[in-house]
Amino acid sequence: MIWSQVLHEAIKRGATDIHVQSGTVFWRLGMDVVPTEYHLSDEDMLTFLTDQVHTISDTMMSYDGAMTFEGLRIRVHLFRWRSGWGGTLRILYPPKTGLDTSEEGNLLRRISSFKEGLVIIAGATGSGKSYTLTSCLMHINESMRRHIITLEDPIEYVLEHQQSLIHQRELHTHFHHMADGIRDALREDPDVILIGEVRDKETLEAALHAAETGHLVFATLHTQRATMSINRMISMFPAHQQEEVRTQLSQILRAVICQRLVVIDDRFIPVRDILINTPAVANLIRQRKEPQIVSIQETQRPMKTLEMAVAELRSIYGSSPILESVLQVN
Repeated sequence: MIWSQVLHEAIKRGATDIHVQSGTVFWRLGMDVVPTEYHLSDEDMLTFLTDQVHTISDTMMSYDGAMTFEGLRIRVHLFRWRSGWGGTLRILYPPKTGLDTSEEGNLLRRISSFKEGLVIIAGATGSGKSYTLTSCLMHINESMRRHIITLEDPIEYVLEHQQSLIHQRELHTHFHHMADGIRDALREDPDVILIGEVRDKETLEAALHAAETGHLVFATLHTQRATMSINRMISMFPAHQQEEVRTQLSQILRAVICQRLVVIDDRFIPVRDILINTPAVANLIRQRKEPQIVSIQETQRPMKTLEMAVAELRSIYGSSPILESVLQVN
């Protein structure tokens, strides 16, 4: 009963994360982690653990999964700490519509209509990458007859067939490794493949092959800038392969959107560093001149740097410490 109360009230208040352990429950409202009136006993924690994990071994240090409550998906991470078990529950509020009619919404709509290539959505944890990706998939699902395959860890937003056919698969439940999932997907007649996160060379290699063979591939990276995403992908390969990967990326990369979330007037607003792979950008990638890409972002809309995105928001909302903090991480 206590768990239903906690989850219901968190959703009612618009909390994004719930932090649980034996004792006081905290949740995140905007940028603040706030204590609540709810308290959990050791028995409450054990009940939740066994509901999620079923069998708890002495060697288990953490657990990742997902659940559904009142129609919303909730990502669950449980972990051991010095006082027992704790957990963080992220509430995944679904987009109300696919994409809005803003300049960035129209750009994402155009990107979603590509027939093939690699699209990277980058940013730190909690920057709204999953929300942006889901908005793109919702747009495809609502307006195009495509076969969409998602490879996730775990499945976050549940998507139902509309105009498109959708198969959502979960790591360790439906396939053993992300690279295996991509190779499987290529045998399943896909048009669009979503890769929850590129974490290693094998996954990136499979993703590049999928994009190269005529599929639209969406993937995420944990990077702070669009140009950093290019460097990160190249650096996953040994030195003797990097020139080949540069050439490959210059041909199949379509866009990199690196974003962060800020809270202004109780609204979550994405701040986006946007890079489109034009012929000039592709040439700089091949020539190892990624720092010069920034000058192209600064002069060719709809591309823009993080600094430009912050300046646009500053002109609307005025200067604020939250906006300025976006530029403090390079």
